[in-house]
Amino acid sequence: MSRETADAIVLKTTEFSESSLILDVFTREFGKISGLAKGARRLKNPFETSLDLLASIRLSFIKKDSDALDLFTEAKLRRRFRPTARNYRGLYAGYYIAELLDRTILEDQTYPELWSLADATLERLQFRSSVEARVAYFEAGLLEALGEFPSIRGCVDCGEELPLERVDNLERGVYFDVVAGGVVCSRCRARARRWALVRTTIGALKALDVSRRGAKETLRIARTLDNWRSALESETTGLSTLERLDRENRVRSAFIELDEETLEPYNAFPRASRLAFRKLAEQYVCRTLRLRPRTLDFLPLAFGEREQRGEVPETELASNGADG
Repeated sequence: MSRETADAIVLKTTEFSESSLILDVFTREFGKISGLAKGARRLKNPFETSLDLLASIRLSFIKKDSDALDLFTEAKLRRRFRPTARNYRGLYAGYYIAELLDRTILEDQTYPELWSLADATLERLQFRSSVEARVAYFEAGLLEALGEFPSIRGCVDCGEELPLERVDNLERGVYFDVVAGGVVCSRCRARARRWALVRTTIGALKALDVSRRGAKETLRIARTLDNWRSALESETTGLSTLERLDRENRVRSAFIELDEETLEPYNAFPRASRLAFRKLAEQYVCRTLRLRPRTLDFLPLAFGEREQRGEVPETELASNGADG
């Protein structure tokens, strides 16, 4: 047994007894781990009410050498996942990300870049803007981290090039094999029957490519923000509370401006291309997970699609407790 500390995101909580919880967490340093948080349900406990779903925490635990659950001993809250009032979009998108992480990452295998991407995405989902783009960037980053990002510039069978950048017609059709993991040229499509072949568009493939680049840019900005915060902690020693808050707000404003710029390439796609991308992404994510995520049904709400069609007024969702 060894005592460890790690930055972690809470993915799942399960009641274990009248006073304890079993937690599944995704850590930067150790990957996904499961552990027992003794006394976590008591009013006074060493976890300081920091074990809410999707909370970002600094976790202390005893790592067991056997197959037994690790023992979580203490947690300090870094950031609670609490979307702003009536931001049910960010709430549903956060639940979707939690399920993707819980179902894809392997026990004790580390994914430090994916952890940073998830942490940064969840932080920004607490605000209402560009939920669809943030989810798309996360999905692309997840596929990249798992080694499952599809072939979109060449036939997955013969390697024939698809000049994605040189094709301007976003509505042009192209075939994609969700099992083989990439586009299929006309010759290879005619050569063999493919039960997992779907028709998509050049616009959808370009949106996927933009999402991969957006995930990398989100990571770069997250690292920049971490460096700013570390420098700020040392610089604000001895300052008054108001002076410290003023500097923190300036850092935050600069981060938000950088972050918003990364979303523009995705948001610039016409709605038809984004819808085609969503359909393709959901089919491919289901193939990667080998099941359909339960939270996938809530993504239209997260993206405001039903609102745009006039099916569900925001006031109705808020009154049903979906505002988070």
